[in-house]
Amino acid sequence: MRDLIKFLIGFLAGFIAVYRILDRKNSKSEETPPQLEAFSGDGRIIDVLKKFNEIKKNI
Repeated sequence: MRDLIKFLIGFLAGFIAVYRILDRKNSKSEETPPQLEAFSGDGRIIDVLKKFNEIKKNI
């Protein structure tokens, strides 16, 4: 009887662990990546660096 209880507890713990791992993968795949916009051709390096920092923070 103890072996049966140990088996059921182990099976339940394993099932919960696998379910959580698969749930995390599904939630990450459902997120849409942020849309990247093209830089304007002004040639100002400061604006380009600001835009790069914004993109880096979103990732």
